[in-house]
Amino acid sequence: MNRLIIGVLIASSLAGCASMTPEQCQSANWHDVGYQDGKDGNDPTIVEDYAKDCLEANVVVKQSEWQKGFKQGTEVYCSADNGYKVGSEGRTYYNVCHDEQFLKNYQLGKKEYQRQQRLMSLDSEIADLDNQMEATTDTKKYNKLRNRRKDLAHERSQLLNTDININLKL
Repeated sequence: MNRLIIGVLIASSLAGCASMTPEQCQSANWHDVGYQDGKDGNDPTIVEDYAKDCLEANVVVKQSEWQKGFKQGTEVYCSADNGYKVGSEGRTYYNVCHDEQFLKNYQLGKKEYQRQQRLMSLDSEIADLDNQMEATTDTKKYNKLRNRRKDLAHERSQLLNTDININLKL
């Protein structure tokens, strides 16, 4: 049952909204819920959402148990190698880690994520330009599109050649 609750909480937090049903509030192991939230790097204010949801069910959240679990969960989340993973997946970071190496690796991962996002955007723009170039019969418009495509292809090439030095301390 606790795994079911934790699974529902994970799905809810990924959707950007933490909510609990009255049944979940009544059966929740608050330490386990906090641990999972910490391990997932969730916003620590999520417990306030639980409190609101559970108040409607006349259940008081055991915040001290949740906080103990959350602290233990963040010890797992805040590992140096996870910092890069969180950043490179484009996940939101809620300032729950104080480990300097986690933060450095998160920034490196975030830069890589942004680079990958830009590459995807450039690929899409280049494909659009290719389609427009193929469809046009206007030489002036074709040349303008070709020049724009050349600029985007150059930017893409530069991004592909960017050497991001990743020095992970594991």
